[in-house]
Amino acid sequence: MPEKTVTSTFRLDEKAFRTLQEDAKKQSISVNTLVNQLILSYANYDRVMKRLQMMKIPASTFKAILDSASDEGIKQAARITGTGVGKTFVVAMSGAFTLENVLEGFRTSASYINAFEYNEFPHADRITITLTHQFGKKGTLFIEEWIKGMFEALHLEPKFLPAEDAVIFEI
Repeated sequence: MPEKTVTSTFRLDEKAFRTLQEDAKKQSISVNTLVNQLILSYANYDRVMKRLQMMKIPASTFKAILDSASDEGIKQAARITGTGVGKTFVVAMSGAFTLENVLEGFRTSASYINAFEYNEFPHADRITITLTHQFGKKGTLFIEEWIKGMFEALHLEPKFLPAEDAVIFEI
């Protein structure tokens, strides 16, 4: 079922409006669609990030940090992130730490932080999830450990399939 919409009027800074027009034209969408996307980004992600004091960093910076860290350091940081920040983020977004809310957190993260592309393939007895990324082997290590931390708190143990630029797992 499509989401309900409301009609509202806003006053915008002229320079900001011109920027919106330029970006909408580049993306071949209307200014209305672009503004709605920006507001959804705030409502669904940015406001939670702000409350949890989370930062946005360039993918190249994250990759450089990973490349300079030891595998053990990456595993430890990712596990802490998954069991701590990850769990807190899911609860802040949805109110409860459940499997469906964790998966929705992955979907939302894929949509708003551009760290990975999320694909989900339901089967009769399991779900296969693929998170494709551009961070290399150490990125796979980080994301896999982060996921383990998230699922550890749900008392689930995903089965991981080997890949270098993707994390593939089944639950």
